[in-house]
Amino acid sequence: MAEVGTHPQPSGGTRGPSLFDGAPVASFLLDGQGRILEVNRRGGALLGFDREALLGQPLGRFVAPASRPPLDALLKRVLDAPAVQSDEIEVPGAEGTPRALLLDAVAHGESGCYLVATDVTPYREAQRALQSGHADLSGQLRERTARARALNEELEHVVTSFIRQLQEPTSRAMNVLGLLRRALGEPPEGVTRPLLHIERALQQIVALYESVDRYMQARGLQARIRPVDLNAVLREVLKDVRLLLADRNVQITHDPLPVVQGDSQALFLILNEYISNALKFTRTREEARLHILVEETDSAFHIGVRDNGVGFDPRGQGRLFRLFERQHPSSRYEGSGLGLAVVRRTCERFGGRVWGEGQPDQGATFWFAWPKRPVVLE
Repeated sequence: MAEVGTHPQPSGGTRGPSLFDGAPVASFLLDGQGRILEVNRRGGALLGFDREALLGQPLGRFVAPASRPPLDALLKRVLDAPAVQSDEIEVPGAEGTPRALLLDAVAHGESGCYLVATDVTPYREAQRALQSGHADLSGQLRERTARARALNEELEHVVTSFIRQLQEPTSRAMNVLGLLRRALGEPPEGVTRPLLHIERALQQIVALYESVDRYMQARGLQARIRPVDLNAVLREVLKDVRLLLADRNVQITHDPLPVVQGDSQALFLILNEYISNALKFTRTREEARLHILVEETDSAFHIGVRDNGVGFDPRGQGRLFRLFERQHPSSRYEGSGLGLAVVRRTCERFGGRVWGEGQPDQGATFWFAWPKRPVVLE
């Protein structure tokens, strides 16, 4: 409560000191029944009455009906406790618009109190405007979020439908190409070479839409955090890549694999891509060697797949995990450039990260850091 200078004494109709009357805030002196014993000029102006019309009247007469109980409770608290008591009420304003007042009251004498009233109407109006603006912005945000979600679902539907519709004509073209090869028998080189180009182009199309399909599946993965044994995940991955192991001398070893908190589908996708990638780039080796490494830190498990393949130029490793980026020519190594990007997206969704290490013709190691306490980021 603001100080009011010299304290006037209740004296019926006698006027208080000029310092009280000239106080920069609306000030009142009330008796034990809440009647106005003294009021300064700002107080009268705030209530819209002359001083003479206010003296001797209960202050509750000039406040909004709904504010009378809070005012009575405030005056009672003042008499029960010596500390400043505060509450907010409303008084009728011009043209029936209520005005919000913050009251600060302190006991005076044996049964009276001093009361200071501050008009907080502009602050309340500003608060309501902010709340209204916040509600409008929240509504707009919800609408835009819903629209973005709808557009995203529409895009996923378009891409998925495109993949499904592309599979049928591609399969027919592959079948026709096979029939044509059998019908031609041993065609001359001038015919064989164009057929080979067509076959490779079709294989690239198939690899591309299969990669896009895996990417869309990774986007729509419904992740669940639970204990996952990486030994079991590795066994499933080796079953899935068994065709890539056929007629090859491949040695796959691993460090002791931990049980981690995570999603088995996501971890399968990551290990499957890393191992498939290693098998692809060790194809020129007489003996391919893959080893799965495990390093543990306080907050994560670092899992790496090391190979003795063709490696890569470390100066371009920043492109390895980008969409459709690749370091090796597609004419020598099949693939769409999507696989490692899917790994990065999947790993980052759980709060992890990915990176690669390698040198040309000296093999490569692709790592992912899996948090011990992963959190699914949507």
